[in-house]
Amino acid sequence: MKNIFLLSIILLSFSCKAQQTYSLDTDYETVSNYSYLKDINNELLPFIGTWKATFDNKEITIKVDKVDHHYTKLGTNIYYKDVLFIRYSIKSSQGTIIKSTMNLTVQNSNIESIAIFPNQVISFIYSGGDCQYGWGDVDLKLVDATHVKWRYQPEGVILTNLNCPNGADTTIYLPKTPDLVFTKQ
Repeated sequence: MKNIFLLSIILLSFSCKAQQTYSLDTDYETVSNYSYLKDINNELLPFIGTWKATFDNKEITIKVDKVDHHYTKLGTNIYYKDVLFIRYSIKSSQGTIIKSTMNLTVQNSNIESIAIFPNQVISFIYSGGDCQYGWGDVDLKLVDATHVKWRYQPEGVILTNLNCPNGADTTIYLPKTPDLVFTKQ
């Protein structure tokens, strides 16, 4: 009985591979499946929090949250990584909420970080609103401890009755401007 137990432990130890951990800026295509791209140097930390800006007579609030060890699958690559998610609220000059994703859970937010660059820029993918309308790229660049610059570049979308039903909201609410400065709250 003792030999069976010992043999089971040995077999189990050979079948379990330790998860490989890499720096967050490692190319996900170069790591083995189920690896972990970790924010080892705390590069995401300065972006976390609530930020506000005014644009086109509207108050824009973004809330940036970090999720550690987030499951990610791109094509055949499966891995875990530390990511940032952005939720937002846009209010009119009278304080009326025009659009908000603040009520979504963090991981159901539709703006997720995809890359970090050495010059303190984080690139996000925005999956868009209804029918993925307005999907595109968002970049945040750290200016200093209390300011980030925002850049949103929507991609073109062809809407038809087949891919987007009548009555869908096809308004792009995010500010489409380079270098909009947000202040940390």
